[in-house]
Amino acid sequence: MKPEIKYFSYFSEIHLYTFIVSVSFSVFLFFFPKISEKINIKINYKKYSTFLGILTLSSKILDSIYRIVYQYEPLSNVTLVHLCNFAVVFAGLYLITKNETLFNITYFLSFGAAFALVLPGVTYYYRPTYVYIFMITHALEFVAVFYGFYYLKNKITFKGFRNSCIILLCMFLYAAIYNYIFRADNINAMFLNDYIAPMISFIKPFWLYRIVLISTMIFIMYLMYIPFTKKVKK
Repeated sequence: MKPEIKYFSYFSEIHLYTFIVSVSFSVFLFFFPKISEKINIKINYKKYSTFLGILTLSSKILDSIYRIVYQYEPLSNVTLVHLCNFAVVFAGLYLITKNETLFNITYFLSFGAAFALVLPGVTYYYRPTYVYIFMITHALEFVAVFYGFYYLKNKITFKGFRNSCIILLCMFLYAAIYNYIFRADNINAMFLNDYIAPMISFIKPFWLYRIVLISTMIFIMYLMYIPFTKKVKK
């Protein structure tokens, strides 16, 4: 027997609690090497990065399993179907490999996690645990970005920006095919089948919304690139 369903709303009590917990947990993970040094425990930054990468990927796997078992979602809806799903995988792989290309992709796709923390894509839940897992998983993307900047000294490059745009477009192409294959499950991969948020449902016809969606994401990535235009490696 399923437990009582609860509907999620923005800036509700559980939204605020999970936001505070996820941000606090991420801040702790980020500063842990420095905290350890204060008590004369030396942390190897690269090994700790690998630990964070494994933690990030494990969090995503836990999120997927939890949604199947306790949120009663179909498998087709918990795989790589949204921007943040891809981004968290890139973040985990980056932290493990320390690859600068993956760092750039993680950075440019991290805007999705920012929106997910402020406006979570959670419509309902049966247990509060799911909301905590969702929020923490997205917050871990920022641990990867800041860790790369501060501890691993990675740089944002024009090549990274260009590759990230190509990756994003490939993700939309993949999502269009995925939505078609699993159309019976009403999948909304990359928000191509339904509006990303009710507040923008005024954009019509729907094909125009899709153009606006893709263009806006690329524009946001360009804005993220601007602060580095004078010091990037061409």
